[in-house]
Amino acid sequence: MTSHSLATESSCPVPRVYSSKEKKLILAGASIAAFMTPFAGAMVNLSLPQIGETFQVTAHALGWMSTAYLLASVLFLIPVARLADLFGRKKVFLLGTVIVVITSFLAPFSPTYDILVLLRFLDGIGMSCIFSTASAIISSVYPPKERGTAFGINVGFIYIGFSLGPVVGGIMTDNFGWQSLFFLLIPISILGGLLISYGLKGDFAESKGEPFDWAGTLFYAITVFFLIIGLTNLPNNWAIVCSVIGLISLPAFILYEKRQSFPVMKVKLFFQNKMFARSNFASFLNYAATYSIVFFMSLYLQSVDNLTAQTAGLVLLAQPVIQAIFSPLIGRMSDKIESRYLSTFGMIILAGGLLLLTTLSGNTPIPVVIAFEIVIGFGFAFFAAPNTSSIMNSVGKKDYSSASSVLAVMRQAGMALSMALAMGSISFFVGSTDMLGPEVIPSFLNAMHAVFILSAVLCLIGAAFSYARGTASKNCDV
Repeated sequence: MTSHSLATESSCPVPRVYSSKEKKLILAGASIAAFMTPFAGAMVNLSLPQIGETFQVTAHALGWMSTAYLLASVLFLIPVARLADLFGRKKVFLLGTVIVVITSFLAPFSPTYDILVLLRFLDGIGMSCIFSTASAIISSVYPPKERGTAFGINVGFIYIGFSLGPVVGGIMTDNFGWQSLFFLLIPISILGGLLISYGLKGDFAESKGEPFDWAGTLFYAITVFFLIIGLTNLPNNWAIVCSVIGLISLPAFILYEKRQSFPVMKVKLFFQNKMFARSNFASFLNYAATYSIVFFMSLYLQSVDNLTAQTAGLVLLAQPVIQAIFSPLIGRMSDKIESRYLSTFGMIILAGGLLLLTTLSGNTPIPVVIAFEIVIGFGFAFFAAPNTSSIMNSVGKKDYSSASSVLAVMRQAGMALSMALAMGSISFFVGSTDMLGPEVIPSFLNAMHAVFILSAVLCLIGAAFSYARGTASKNCDV
């Protein structure tokens, strides 16, 4: 189905109407789930040094805490989205909640580091169940004219998670140990699940009775495995080989899925739906351009400006706070103003913010750094919610889960590429982040500036995709 072939407003069937209370409960549950993901990630990352001391593992080994989680979430995003279409989005969302609760309870009692990493992998599976269904559930209960507002609130919770994660993580790790972070996730997960369970009566299983594409799932898993393992471990020679295998496998997977009647991933949407394809490409480029900002700025503030980790975290709060405040407002605007204009404007602001970051030097005043972070925060606020709303409005109700999971994959793939560019640049200019002494600060700044310049270019390309998506048609599949 293309964005131009959707039924006209006059021919729309009467949809299932949810009460205001039901919609608020469902949005609250989905938003708590959206909050939990970045919140948990930021908290756990801050506790890595303490986890390393507990299990006596190297800094390199600690990287598997993030890699295992990222790998699992991307590996299962697409398959569980298809399962949600077959058996019900609510069921899969609640399954994800149960998995997160169980893994969060068991993690503090891990007898070995390997067991802890395994639990993080299982946690990633649980989060993929939530990722792949949350936006689909919101789209299922909110009509198109209200989705911008709903997604604005949802995205705002994501940025609140980014804001509070480092603060809460630091306090709890210092006072109660890294184990307390996992216990904190349990009541948050339960609350999100209860709100969805209570607010969403019935379920959505738009493809019930259709077969499951096991061969396509295996093909997808192989492709994603080599891409993620390769990109997250560059520039090692073996990682380059893995990346090449993944890049070769990707077009073959796309061709295979395009020919299937009941594919695990509906790649035909990219070929038949201009708005869906270009909005997703814009999302991919957005994350590829911006995800490494926090990585670089954290190193810059602590290694160049010699700030403490706590002070650096407070400086970095400026960006997500702006995003959290303005995302709901911009989301509401997107219900009245064409999303492509808002998202394109956001990408242009981000490109400008990245270029501002290329002016950072060893003596840039902290208030200037905060001002740059605020500019980037505004860019994110203008882009994220309108773009998500545009993607979900471009498909019919049968494809909500697919659209939600594809958007999540684009986000995760963009993050992986962003970090690959960052680590590749540091390897070329510096050698390693373990070598950030005073003598290599100029080389580090060169590496950071090079990535930010390239990222600004990616944002401008993303802005072109965003604008070229076209004007939304009336979508009555709600």
